[in-house]
Amino acid sequence: MNDWNDAERRVDRAQRFFEQRKWDQALRELRLATSVNPYNSSWFFNMGLILDEMGRFEEAVDAYQQAATLEPHDLHTLNHLGVDLYRTGRFERAIQSFAKIESLDPAFEPAYCNRILIYAQMGKHELAEEMFYAARLYKEHCPHCYYNMGCSLDARGLYDKAIYCWTRALDLQGAPGDVHLRIGRALWKKGELESARLHFLTDLRQNPGGIRTLLDLGELLIEMGRLEEAGEKFRRAIELAPAEPAGHFHHANLLSRTGRDDQAAEAFSAVLRLDPTFPGAHLGLARIHFRKKDLAAARTQLRAELQLRPQQPRLLLELANLLMDSGEGRSALVCLKWLVGLDGENIPGWLNLAVAQFMRGHYQEGIASCMTVLRKDPTNALAMYNLALAHERLGQYRSALTWVRRAQMQDATDVAVQRLELRVRLLWLRSRAIKLFRLARAYWPWGRR
Repeated sequence: MNDWNDAERRVDRAQRFFEQRKWDQALRELRLATSVNPYNSSWFFNMGLILDEMGRFEEAVDAYQQAATLEPHDLHTLNHLGVDLYRTGRFERAIQSFAKIESLDPAFEPAYCNRILIYAQMGKHELAEEMFYAARLYKEHCPHCYYNMGCSLDARGLYDKAIYCWTRALDLQGAPGDVHLRIGRALWKKGELESARLHFLTDLRQNPGGIRTLLDLGELLIEMGRLEEAGEKFRRAIELAPAEPAGHFHHANLLSRTGRDDQAAEAFSAVLRLDPTFPGAHLGLARIHFRKKDLAAARTQLRAELQLRPQQPRLLLELANLLMDSGEGRSALVCLKWLVGLDGENIPGWLNLAVAQFMRGHYQEGIASCMTVLRKDPTNALAMYNLALAHERLGQYRSALTWVRRAQMQDATDVAVQRLELRVRLLWLRSRAIKLFRLARAYWPWGRR
């Protein structure tokens, strides 16, 4: 009996620690309490809340699952469980948790609201819209519904509609804290740079320690040509979070861009000391070594970047280009195949893959890659130009002439295309003349002595 009383006292202490935001102490007290009495679902639920505050979502899932086992019909437990399953990437299980809530109480609006964002992440935008309208049956003006619907619209490139939804969320009490950041990013994608900048600044006024906003604003300022201001934002991000590699990385890129290679190399090295797997840091060092014509060091850094198997298409494209420029054609080929495997709609990736294949002498594969580009973009003059070059190298001058003339139809003023057309036409005429000459020799009525 004393043990149970002691468990109750520990729960009371945990509550006080929670109110003081002393998460570690509160969690320790609750763990000790549940080790004595593992049958109180509310204690496990509170443990999940603490773990959420600490950002330890995997452990929070376990706590909520234990609470749900003890109280399988508790809507708030199931809701928190679904949210953390989403946070940890287990989308299908999160959907199941919210569907169970709907079966228990169809009027519990968060069950629909949270599924909007999950379906958006899964690319199931029609289902996201269904959840949006279902949620509004029970709560017409929910800031989270508008926010989540905005995320779905943004993912589809419907930026004006996304901005409308996020603006509606701002008009309602309880909107998520990063709405201005979301609006700023959407405006940036639309090319409305100054409006985007103002929303980023509003977000920073509301969240002065917003590292993501500082970094985004810095990149936006670079695009606007305001490099000194960009550097100021990156340095501020480093001051706020010196152990975070992202600030150092963005600052290193700016230093590299402005020709301060030695300082940039130090900054990229700082990134790798903080996180040896940070994407793009080895590539940044390789870029600097390449400019200094130190190809051996550049290749070492490029191989190190490739071994990390980066996921970002833009990074992979730059990595492949630098590999080709450094004479690493085989590695560039691997990199570009990885890129188009990740993003099959990446036209520059397919174009560069074709070039890498041609450089390796794999002409039929390169031709196939160019044809993939033309299926996705039938007016792509560069793919036509490369096809003309490939057929020229293969001695197929009629096909080469067909493709170079199609490229001319896209841009009749392109000097390179004009020169290629003239060269191919001359080669084709020469090949016809040689064939005619050989044919004539074969049938010429030679005299005899």
